[in-house]
Amino acid sequence: MAIRPYSKNIWFSPNYVISEIARTVQSGNQKKIDKNKEAWVCAVALICRAKAEPAEWWIQIPEKDPPDVLAMRLIPRADGKGNSLSEQPVEIFEISEFDKGEKIEESIKRKLQDKDYAGNMVVGFVRRQEHFDHVLVSDYIKKMNPNSGAVYLIVNEENNTNFSFIGIFPDCFKYKCDWGAFCKTGGQRNFVDMERSTVIKKSDSTTNDIMTMIPELK
Repeated sequence: MAIRPYSKNIWFSPNYVISEIARTVQSGNQKKIDKNKEAWVCAVALICRAKAEPAEWWIQIPEKDPPDVLAMRLIPRADGKGNSLSEQPVEIFEISEFDKGEKIEESIKRKLQDKDYAGNMVVGFVRRQEHFDHVLVSDYIKKMNPNSGAVYLIVNEENNTNFSFIGIFPDCFKYKCDWGAFCKTGGQRNFVDMERSTVIKKSDSTTNDIMTMIPELK
């Protein structure tokens, strides 16, 4: 079984990113574990986002940070001649139990304040057992008017894979998304090999090769 080296042309499905976390943890490489965790958060968020905005998303961990993660989807061209590759930089952060001295909105403000995340999808993973009013949080962040693209939260409120997906900025919303069920039934291939010119070179999800999702980290 061959191991294919990292390539900036390989994009992975959210399902594949989620499944790879176990293999990465077994490696014991903390830097790679941290990068895979960021990609995992991105994958869950994209699955949830696609529930309301149907799209086939792909993920890549870039060689240089920022951004933490790159998301990609194909958009049909107006002239009908193929697709345009649309990249979305994604910034990931965590609101943990260690931040209990802050309200949820204060933790988000600390992440966004004085930062330039224009054009970025910013996703916060709430890992704190705390009830909060997402409407009030959204109002607080909107008044702050951050230099950011869309800001979302994912929250595990049921101790299973049925997460809450919450829009904080610029739109406020909340709905449930069972990303685990999606992973079991989704038909998306594991990866695509694609040039930035948007020409698909190869689509192969049946290879026995091990794909390198995380670049060499220094």
